[in-house]
Amino acid sequence: MHRIIIALLLLLNQFSKGQNKRFVYEYSFAQDSTHLDTREKELLNLDIGKTGSKFYASEVPEQDSLVKIKERPIGKYPYQGIKFLELIIKKYPEFTIDFYTSCQNYYKVNMNKKLNWQISPEKDQFLGMPVQKATTVLNKRKWTVWFTPDIPIQDGPYFFQGLPGLVVKAEDENKGISFTLVAIKSLSAFDIKDIPYYFRLDPISIDENDLRKIIKNYYEKPAPMKAGNSEDDVHYYDNSGKELAWPEFSRMMEQNNKNALKKRNNLLRWDIIK
Repeated sequence: MHRIIIALLLLLNQFSKGQNKRFVYEYSFAQDSTHLDTREKELLNLDIGKTGSKFYASEVPEQDSLVKIKERPIGKYPYQGIKFLELIIKKYPEFTIDFYTSCQNYYKVNMNKKLNWQISPEKDQFLGMPVQKATTVLNKRKWTVWFTPDIPIQDGPYFFQGLPGLVVKAEDENKGISFTLVAIKSLSAFDIKDIPYYFRLDPISIDENDLRKIIKNYYEKPAPMKAGNSEDDVHYYDNSGKELAWPEFSRMMEQNNKNALKKRNNLLRWDIIK
């Protein structure tokens, strides 16, 4: 921990000399709200340049490089295992947001998230930096965050922005989800138009109301999308290997998806329809 603090302080001293930075956060979350002690973790990058920021899973660049050369790890499909397979682009100075996500299709969602912050006088230290407490509500989920004026950037992980300093830690009211800064790195270049390969294949442009309808429809009826153009294109099977007609397979998968959603009710993506 002592080495981490020294490294962070050295980078902070050089902050004004180089604009492009990468802030790495540990994303810790419980998928099931009834089992908050069962958590998963993943590293996420917040890349910041003069024109804005990009927030995405740290493993995405490596997966992108494998996809480009048409290689993949043995036994894995591209991007398999990445939990936060989304992209949030905030454009400075207005902080308009392009949110790339998927729900049976790929979408680019235009958003304008102006958060109502309540800044507390409570202060503390985090990794050798002074921090101050603030609270807000985002998609009906209450959050407590800590920001540092030592990094004068009004940005942070996920959709957090608008405070007089970088958000270094955020946790929801039920302590089921958190983002914690763990590293700061320098970037040689930053291009806000360079998006992960995963979202380059013509995502559908929609607004937040459209996304709400799409997610709500899937949550209520999570049926699979049919592959192929005719009955002869694809064959469908149950877990025992028995071949099924499409209607029967669709009903089976819809019920399986509903059962899975019940155990993944704490994910951020469902907040938009709460």
